Amino acid sequence: MGLEALVWYCRPVPNGDWATTVDNAFGAYTPCVVDSLVICISHLVLLGLCLYRIWLITDKNSKARHYCLRTNYYNYLLGLLAAYCTVQPLFRLFMNVSIFNLDGQTALAPFEMVSLIVEALSWCSTLIMIGLETRIYIQQFRWYVRFGVIYVLVGEAAMLNLILSVSDDYHSRAPSSSALSRCLT
Repeated sequence: MGLEALVWYCRPVPNGDWATTVDNAFGAYTPCVVDSLVICISHLVLLGLCLYRIWLITDKNSKARHYCLRTNYYNYLLGLLAAYCTVQPLFRLFMNVSIFNLDGQTALAPFEMVSLIVEALSWCSTLIMIGLETRIYIQQFRWYVRFGVIYVLVGEAAMLNLILSVSDDYHSRAPSSSALSRCLT
């Protein structure tokens, strides 16, 4: 029963591109393992750190000293970046866009849906935290959140490294000009 759940969650394609192209022990499960263990965990850490900082900002009984920033331009820029990082996984989720689809699957795998939801939640909590910091700023726990963002960036770099290792297969999936011209006529 446990193996069936894993196969449902990861949706590996036996002898597919992921099984033959990537040289590691996970084989067809490579995108599932990397996305679940690297991306999801790093975003869950960021989510936890942001929620704790939001709680520190909103808690009136905390011993944290509250400040008001002189200018919020830096926070507005960070808010735009966090908004983009929130919208991007939601767009991929609703438009059914997969970065791991080398084998012609028609829908997102469950691991991708879970990962995109966790990403959107973590960046949305970051956006809320930045919005709260425009009114009330505290110094406590800010470096932990910054290290959490760096941890997410390292996870995304690992995912980029995986995608670049199979980039030739992405280009081979592009329609040829003759096939494209036949479709247009």
